[in-house]
Amino acid sequence: MGFLGVRINQDLEEKIRATGRPRSEVVREALRAYFEVGRSQDQEVLIREIEKLLDEKILTLNIVKQLPSNTAEPKQRPLNVVKQRSSQGDEIIRKAAQTILACFDEGREPLNTEIAEAVGVSVNSLGMYLKPTGIKTKPTGRSGRKGRYFTFDLRDKLEDVVKGGGGV
Repeated sequence: MGFLGVRINQDLEEKIRATGRPRSEVVREALRAYFEVGRSQDQEVLIREIEKLLDEKILTLNIVKQLPSNTAEPKQRPLNVVKQRSSQGDEIIRKAAQTILACFDEGREPLNTEIAEAVGVSVNSLGMYLKPTGIKTKPTGRSGRKGRYFTFDLRDKLEDVVKGGGGV
């Protein structure tokens, strides 16, 4: 069964409450009456009210869709909250870089899931650890298998990370 959320004015809200029935029943009954042939004057009025409400809802949704996405202010972190990488995080980054380079030496580009599993973290966590180093996966397809791969063009950054540079 579909869901239709509409705002109704206070007058209609009070009338619905006065029936002692759930709102959904009243609206459902009004819509059924709308599609039936013999409608009373009361039903016509109710139907026009529902149509107005639906029009308002559609207009509101269209306005929200048209708002530019850059109007929202960016969230700012409090100044006292500064994330510092731990030695464990540095070790995860180095281990990931070594594992990726080992795959490169085998002549293949590894999937991010493969590296995350080898390092022992989730794919999302791996991305968070590697982000400051500039090591990012690319959505690609290899041998008919689509996924996010570490590509050969990252070799220099990875070697730098293994040597102790590159943000580690």
